[in-house]
Amino acid sequence: MDKTNKRAVLLCLLLLVCASFAANAQVGKRLQNQEKVILFTDRSIYIVGEQVSFSATLFDADSLNGHPSSQIVYCELITPDGSKISGEKFLVSLCSVAGKLNIPTDLLSGTYFIRAYTKLMRNGGPGTYSYNEIRIVNPEKAELVATNTSQKTESIRKTDVSPIIGNKSLLVSTNRSKYPSRDTVYVSVKKLSGFEPKIRNICMSVVPEAAKSSHKAIPATAETEQNKNSYFAENLGLSINGKLNYGTDEIPIKGKRVNLSIMGEGRDFMAVRTDSSGSFFFALPEYYGSRDLFICSEKLPLKDIKIWVDNDFCTTPFQLPSASFALTEPERDAVFKMALNRQIDLQYINKPVVDTVTRKKEETAFYGTPTSIIFLDQYIQLPTLEDYFNELRSQVKVRKQKGEPYFNVIGNSDVSFYEPLVMIDWVAVDEPSKILAISPQNVSRIEIVNQTYIKGGQTYGGIISIISKKGDFAGIDLPSTGIFINYRFLTQSWQPEVNNQLNSYTPDTRNTLLWQPMISLQEDKEMTFTFLAPDTPGKYAIFLEGVTENGEMVSKTSLFEVNR
Repeated sequence: MDKTNKRAVLLCLLLLVCASFAANAQVGKRLQNQEKVILFTDRSIYIVGEQVSFSATLFDADSLNGHPSSQIVYCELITPDGSKISGEKFLVSLCSVAGKLNIPTDLLSGTYFIRAYTKLMRNGGPGTYSYNEIRIVNPEKAELVATNTSQKTESIRKTDVSPIIGNKSLLVSTNRSKYPSRDTVYVSVKKLSGFEPKIRNICMSVVPEAAKSSHKAIPATAETEQNKNSYFAENLGLSINGKLNYGTDEIPIKGKRVNLSIMGEGRDFMAVRTDSSGSFFFALPEYYGSRDLFICSEKLPLKDIKIWVDNDFCTTPFQLPSASFALTEPERDAVFKMALNRQIDLQYINKPVVDTVTRKKEETAFYGTPTSIIFLDQYIQLPTLEDYFNELRSQVKVRKQKGEPYFNVIGNSDVSFYEPLVMIDWVAVDEPSKILAISPQNVSRIEIVNQTYIKGGQTYGGIISIISKKGDFAGIDLPSTGIFINYRFLTQSWQPEVNNQLNSYTPDTRNTLLWQPMISLQEDKEMTFTFLAPDTPGKYAIFLEGVTENGEMVSKTSLFEVNR
């Protein structure tokens, strides 16, 4: 090969290396900024104990017309220093979700923030999240929450805020300008043709005029740093990430099995193996509410084994600019009426209903119907569990190898090639001697699957599931590497009220008269909404807020008055 050809080859290699670096940099950039959330709330002023109604629209930041990967949005109520007060996880449908967040009754009056993000957005840090400023009033306490007026928060990136279009694309009107209490208000909403880009999502809230300011997106501080962890898009639902390490130097353990058990209603089991960095990843089922999880590793001949699980919500310290808390005269008047409504609501409306009927739901195990079940109470009590396996006509026998017991599931030809999955109350235990030491008096039944079973990419030579009488793991010591986590699964998304009519004998305590998120309007076609005028007189506003396919926000307001 002559010198010219060698130079050409070297040049091509250099170009390929540069292209590779550029591609990796671009992938890293997409990983950080791939998604974006636009957030709306029904009001900007609340009373403690109320709920914040919100709507979040998810975009692919590189291509706003594209569909984002994530299916889960995290929404939190936080203080100006980024501390989480409450938070929930919501399942996204058609790139949007609406839900509610509870405001604790013991909060101090002051400025707070609602923020929304996806797990993928955590790669870019809190500066890439969506924030809305709200004010919360506690009529029972004179103290105010601390505000953030440091010099660091004065430098902000104005480019992060999408402009609000004072547009002519939306038309909103009422059938009258003044209403008596309990009269029906008719609201007409129309999207005019010829407006580009198209409006993707519209929210409507009807509240006291002073209780809501225009949309206030909070930009990030200039000091925001990228998150050093790597997070993936939750495109299959909720997920849990973590690492398996050992020793004081936290040396990663690769290629080993990590088990996760879900306790209580919706009980389930799954297992994965750690990657080369000791990391593991679980895709969780679509459950709602809180469940106890138990995570442990397989039995390993190592000391100081530790399982680290990533916090499901963001914990990165972050400062948000917040001015001193103050209310204008119209806002004070609105807050007084809202607080009065809240007090009436507590006294007369929201009385807890006590359900005296206990309903027990029989659950099916994740492996379905077992091939056989041993009900211990149906037999004469035997001294040990091993006797029940070996003395009865069981599909499981206890054998020994080098003096150590092991379980042998009798089933199809493939079952002997793999170790069985052995569980006590849905927690995997890899030590047969511990299982066999359980007193039979503490066991209700033993369910057996005598066929090979594949779960989460792991193959087992059958399943032996021991169910205790009291749900207390029959007194066994669980694996020392395991950790219990009270995990918050999904929260139900917003649902329209089935019957929102007021009883003539019931006081009207509404501070939000109507909240209608995710409205889909067709061009030049009118939609009509109705609600009853409140008992509380004053000026009210119909706020329409939306977002276009380009991520720009649109808004429209119409006012009306209520007299007694």
